[in-house]
Amino acid sequence: MNTQKTNVAIRSSEDKLGEKATERALNIIMDGMKSAYGEAQVYLGTAFSRYLDNATLRYNQVRTLATGQNPRNLIGKDNIYVSIGVQYGEKEIDTETVDSLLSISNNILIQGTGGIGKSMLMRYLFLNTANRGEYVPVLLQLRRISNQESEQISIIDLIYTCMKDFDIQLPVEQFEYSLRLGKYLFLMDGFDEVKEERAKETAEAIQNFCSKYPKNPCIITSRPRRDTSPLETFTEVRSKTLNLQQAVLLSSKIWKEDEKTRGFCRQLEEELYEKHKDFAENPLLLSMMFLTFMKNNSVPEHLAEFYSKAYDAIYSAHDSHDKGYFLREFKCKDLDENGFRMMLCHFCFHTYFKEIYEFSEKELLGFLNQSIQKLGIRDVKAKDYLKDLCDVVCILVEEGDVYRFSHRSFQTYFAACYTSNILTDVQQRKLFQKDLSFAIYWNRADYYELLAQIEPRRFAENVLEDGLRDVRDKLNKSSNLEIDFIKMRYKAFEIQGNNGGLSFLISDKKDALYNYNVVTLFMKYVLTENKRTHRKKDIQQLSHFVKRLDAFERGRFTDFEDIDKSVSITYDEKKTIWKIIVLIENTKNKIESIYKWLKQLDDNRAILTTDNFIDDL
Repeated sequence: MNTQKTNVAIRSSEDKLGEKATERALNIIMDGMKSAYGEAQVYLGTAFSRYLDNATLRYNQVRTLATGQNPRNLIGKDNIYVSIGVQYGEKEIDTETVDSLLSISNNILIQGTGGIGKSMLMRYLFLNTANRGEYVPVLLQLRRISNQESEQISIIDLIYTCMKDFDIQLPVEQFEYSLRLGKYLFLMDGFDEVKEERAKETAEAIQNFCSKYPKNPCIITSRPRRDTSPLETFTEVRSKTLNLQQAVLLSSKIWKEDEKTRGFCRQLEEELYEKHKDFAENPLLLSMMFLTFMKNNSVPEHLAEFYSKAYDAIYSAHDSHDKGYFLREFKCKDLDENGFRMMLCHFCFHTYFKEIYEFSEKELLGFLNQSIQKLGIRDVKAKDYLKDLCDVVCILVEEGDVYRFSHRSFQTYFAACYTSNILTDVQQRKLFQKDLSFAIYWNRADYYELLAQIEPRRFAENVLEDGLRDVRDKLNKSSNLEIDFIKMRYKAFEIQGNNGGLSFLISDKKDALYNYNVVTLFMKYVLTENKRTHRKKDIQQLSHFVKRLDAFERGRFTDFEDIDKSVSITYDEKKTIWKIIVLIENTKNKIESIYKWLKQLDDNRAILTTDNFIDDL
């Protein structure tokens, strides 16, 4: 997708913004309800028009970390939006309208990492769809599902509440009847923000809702997480990253066009995009990169340092508008920079591990008062600190009667900072053992990556050591290290197609889950060169044997115990299966690396017991 095409799409929306939404979808809904409710269709038309007008005004106003206190238009005059496509298989699908997405499926799951622009895309699709009139769009934040009672999740109630926020004033029974007419477009943002314990229930509720009202298209966004599996009728696509042209275009929109902005765009084209591609291809990180560059004339190499510099740029940005910053005045005048940051770290740590991303003002002030008391900070009022978080450093944004993080990545970063700077080694070990025993590490992948960068030694010892010693102790009692190592980490495997790869099902047992997480983190941050590999002929041979297993028809996964207990394959064939699995997992190298790493750790500590340890340091 090129810049010219992107601008055409945005101008098309600009031309329509501010006009009354076309009424094709509304007319169909009203005609369908006429026989059931008589003259009610007149009031229905007014209710929907008011809803669309109010929601359009709200969703077109955005504030970003780079724009600060001043809201900007998503589309229209002085807009900040850049259209980015999604990846479907080998194809790039444009997102200039919802049509290309719906040509794939009526139910779409857009997966992408934090800051990639999923929420901006959902807002844009709402505005574009409202202006075109083919559907009545409804945008809802799935994190609000936590406001409902446990085991009583209702997607209809969530949708209806979100529409009432924009003054639709439509009786519930009429709204439920209108769902049958299939003219809504549901845009469900942030499935990853649903709490872990409610994710499966929420996914099933969405699936049931879409099955009951299948004519209404539904698009969901989420960071990658394993709990999307119940969404079996949803077609997965992936958010694409910014290419060079899109990154330059977005950078030119972040702030007014001046020499420093033009200078950043030039450097982005000449070297910064390729040199810092992990930052530059992500819209959020690119905005932070812009701020950091404006203050330091450089961009840090690592993610943790990058967040630190970006926060410093935001906190200390008291320069004039001409330099790309905005004026602000702290309410907490007696709180120094270190105290402000420490309070933010405490607040972020506790809300992060409670999986709270959205707050009422009462809840938020309660958390902030806890931080004030815990840290012993004097002469600071929670309300003043909240004001500074929103208006000065722009970490939180207020939307109606709720507050949320301007982006969750800041919550994650400061949670990692609190872990590193405040928690003792004993506290860290207890935290990590508990956390890694109950959830797959990738649910907190960003958190662990930041920890590994902030304090690599403490990360290695406090996150990895206890778990790796447990793995080694178990293997020391094993008669077949490599096979038992596989069984320790997984409970089953799946062959993905006749010639595809091999994926493994992780055991949900507490000890096995802990071992899996620790070994995986070790491979990711210590044994970085270790990759899983497989050959086409290995997968074909494995597939041949698996189809002959007695229990194969039980499901898509093959449990390891099915291999050992099977009477339909020979002993030699079982040995061949395990040989292939061990080869694909590169198990021997992993085991050797764990043993070597632990020995090196012990040797380094043994040095401290010698009289001349200073010479050996």
